Amino acid sequence: MAKAKIPSINEVSKYLAKERLLPLFFLIGEDDYSIDNAIEEIRKSVEPHVLSEFDKEFISLDKNSNLTQILDLAYSFPFGGGKKLLVIKNFENLSNKKDLSSYVNNSAEFSVLVFAQYSKAPTEPLKEPYNLLFEKKYLFEARNETGDDLIEWVMNRTEKLNLGFSNDFARGLIEITGNDKGLLEMQLQKISDYSINKPKLSFDEIKKITSPTKQYSIFDLQDSLGAGNKSKAVEIAFNLIDAGVELVMIVNMLAKFINTVAQITEMIRSKVNDNEASQMIGVSRYYYINCKKARYFMSDERLLRASSALLNADLSVKTTNTEPKTVLLVLVSEMLG
Repeated sequence: MAKAKIPSINEVSKYLAKERLLPLFFLIGEDDYSIDNAIEEIRKSVEPHVLSEFDKEFISLDKNSNLTQILDLAYSFPFGGGKKLLVIKNFENLSNKKDLSSYVNNSAEFSVLVFAQYSKAPTEPLKEPYNLLFEKKYLFEARNETGDDLIEWVMNRTEKLNLGFSNDFARGLIEITGNDKGLLEMQLQKISDYSINKPKLSFDEIKKITSPTKQYSIFDLQDSLGAGNKSKAVEIAFNLIDAGVELVMIVNMLAKFINTVAQITEMIRSKVNDNEASQMIGVSRYYYINCKKARYFMSDERLLRASSALLNADLSVKTTNTEPKTVLLVLVSEMLG
């Protein structure tokens, strides 16, 4: 039997017109941002059909919650005679999830239930109640998007905000901010506010707007390392930690930086032009050019040493409680010899 693929949460919008409105939306996955966004979309679509404030319920479940009582609310006729809207979050906390099965098979036509489960979708074969939700087409998965899918998401958001981003700008923003949609949305709003008086922004301006600290960004740390400037690299690394940037994020970004520099050395040897090389590696042109400045690491010996230092730092982050600044001090020292 072929593995059944749960529809993407992006398909929820297909079922929000009055004539296509589903009686139940079950949203599941690790992308909290997309789940909350979908809930808001559903709420806005259903509320015009809710004629009484008593016909709206927003409930957060815990392990002691009684799902049967909540489903009884869904079966009770609306006070205002229109629709009922019940938003039920944290389904993952329930111990007996099978209690939902009977409602899936016999839902109330006047109620719209929205369930949110903020955890990874179940694997095949689907068990109750997920198999029934899937069969009824009520199940939608919020997947953590990466690569081209995430770039497309950023492009769609920038289009709605009238920012006029290029694909390369979108890729560059992800490289600065990371894959978290909540953080990306926050940065896009900042860029949107800034661009009111200046519609055409350069990528350098975007980097400054989205920098986690007024003094330095992760790119400044990469620049100082690429120049072999140990004291400046330590200063910037400590500043990032003081500004609230997580150690694991710094280590991951530096690992990507060194990996990109290693690929750039091969591109230079093969005499591939910058535009083509950045596409082959899968990074923005701006990031590629920035990494190309890292002359200090343009040797196999130094790249190997830097990679080894990053591996040690990653192990330290995952297996010890060493103070972040100590980890960074050792990392910079080992990377620069």
